[in-house]
Amino acid sequence: MPVGVRQLTVLGEFKPFGLIAEALDGKPPDNSTDNYDYLLFDPEIARQREENLDNDSLVSALSDRRDLELFIRGNRIIWSMGSRVFKRFTLPSPVVMACWCRMGDISEALLCVLQIDSLTIYNVSGEVVSIPLPCSVVSIWSLPFGLLLQRVAEDNSVTHGPFSYSSPSLGSCDIIRNRRESRHSPQHNISFLTAYDHLIKGESISMSSHLILKDLLEEPQSSYIEERGKLNIMRDFDERTIWTSDVVPLLASYNKVKMQHSVWVAEVINSSLEVENASLFATVPVSVLPKRFCFRRIWQGKGAHSATSKVFLATDDDAAPLICFLLLEQKKLLSLRLQTVEINNEILYDVKPDMSWTIPSIAAAPVIVTRPGVKVGGLPYTDIIVLAPENILVLYFLHLANMQLLFLGPVLKFC
Repeated sequence: MPVGVRQLTVLGEFKPFGLIAEALDGKPPDNSTDNYDYLLFDPEIARQREENLDNDSLVSALSDRRDLELFIRGNRIIWSMGSRVFKRFTLPSPVVMACWCRMGDISEALLCVLQIDSLTIYNVSGEVVSIPLPCSVVSIWSLPFGLLLQRVAEDNSVTHGPFSYSSPSLGSCDIIRNRRESRHSPQHNISFLTAYDHLIKGESISMSSHLILKDLLEEPQSSYIEERGKLNIMRDFDERTIWTSDVVPLLASYNKVKMQHSVWVAEVINSSLEVENASLFATVPVSVLPKRFCFRRIWQGKGAHSATSKVFLATDDDAAPLICFLLLEQKKLLSLRLQTVEINNEILYDVKPDMSWTIPSIAAAPVIVTRPGVKVGGLPYTDIIVLAPENILVLYFLHLANMQLLFLGPVLKFC
C-alpha cells in the first residue's frame, strides 16, 4: 500500500445500540445519561470451539463479520449486533465488570459478570450459574486458561468458604460425567490431594491478591510470582491489573505506589523451581498435584504518575507481536516488541530492552488494514492508527528491518 493521504468519510457520532434498545424497552435510565458502559467484541469470541449452536439466529450472527456489543447500565446487560438484540440479562445487583472467558472443558465462551459479592456466569444459550465470592473482588480479567480475579486489599483477609453453586446448569452434569470417565488415579492419590488442599489451598487463597478460576467445578486458585527462581504467593494488592489477553497468556498492571507499569507472562508452575512451603509439596506426588499458575515479569517501566489509558496488541512487519501503551500524560504511544520462542510446543514470551519505541499520540487503536485475514499465533495481523497531537490521523505500518517506523499517512487532518 503506497504512502499517501486517504479520504475518510465521517458517518456520524457513534453511540452504542444499547441506548436505543433501552428506549424501545421503555426503561429510561434512573441516573445520568452517561452512567453506562459498553463492550464491542468479535463474534469469534462467543463462538463454540467444536459443537454447533442450536439457535439459528445466533449461529448467523456469530458467523457475521460485524462486531457484537454488550451494553451495561446498573444491573442490566443488553447483548446486541447492529440493530438486533439477542439477549437481555437482569441481575440482582449492579454490574461492576463483565468479560468473556473460556474455562475447563466447556466448548463455548462464558459471559462472566462481577457484582459486589458474587460472580454470575452465563453461557451463550442463556443458562446461568451464580457463585458467591470467597473474598472482595474489584475486577475480573480473561486469560487463555481461565478467569483472573483481582482482590481488594483487606485488613483482615479471611476466606469465606468454598464456592457454592445456586444453579447446576451450564452443562455442569456433562462436565462432571466427563471428568469421572477420564479419571484413572488410584484412591491414595485422592487422599494426597485432600491433605494438600487442607495444607495449602485455604491459607494461600486468604493471602493471595490475585486468584484464578480455571474451572466452574473448582475453587479459585492462588497465583504465584516468580522472583529469582523462587515461586511465592502473589500478595501485592497495589499491583492492579489493567489489561489481559484471552489468546496469549499476557497481562499488564500498574502500581500506583511505585508509579510503575509491568508486563507479565502467566505460566504453569515449573516443578524445578523452588516453591514457597516446598516441604508441604514434598509429601504429595508431583503427578497428582493440580496445575498452579505463576506470573513472570518480563518488562517494567517507571515514572508514570497514572495508569495508561489503553493497552492493546499489534503486529510488526515480520509477524512479531507488539504490546502498546497509550500514555496520555506524556502524549505518546509506547510500543514493546515481544520476543517469542517455541520450545516443546509451548511459546515463551519475553521483551528485549532495545526493541521499544514511542509515537506522539493522544489516541490510538489497533486496526486491520495491510494484511486482512492473516493470523499470527492466533492473533490477527494488526496495524496501528494514531491521532497525533497535531490532530492528524496516521496509519502506522511497523517495519523493523532497519529499526525504524514507517507510516501510511497522514490519512486525515481534523480542523
